[in-house]
Amino acid sequence: MKIHLIVVSIILGISFAEDECIVCDWKNDVHCGKSANDACVFTALNKCQVERISCRREQKGLPVFTQIIKGRCPTDKPKCKKP
Repeated sequence: MKIHLIVVSIILGISFAEDECIVCDWKNDVHCGKSANDACVFTALNKCQVERISCRREQKGLPVFTQIIKGRCPTDKPKCKKP
């Protein structure tokens, strides 16, 4: 029984350590994130969501969002894929 508890604790510890990005609420205040090389844009529900996706992109080795603006993203740029 102790071994099961240790294994579960280790698994939970690893899963929490992997997600260092902030947790966001669902407040509706649309913002746009533009990638570092201006290759793509990402529209999210609020600024916090854009920051979270940028953090996840950094973890995956993708360009982060260097500019976050209020409102929807322009449609003339390709959309960034969600990591």
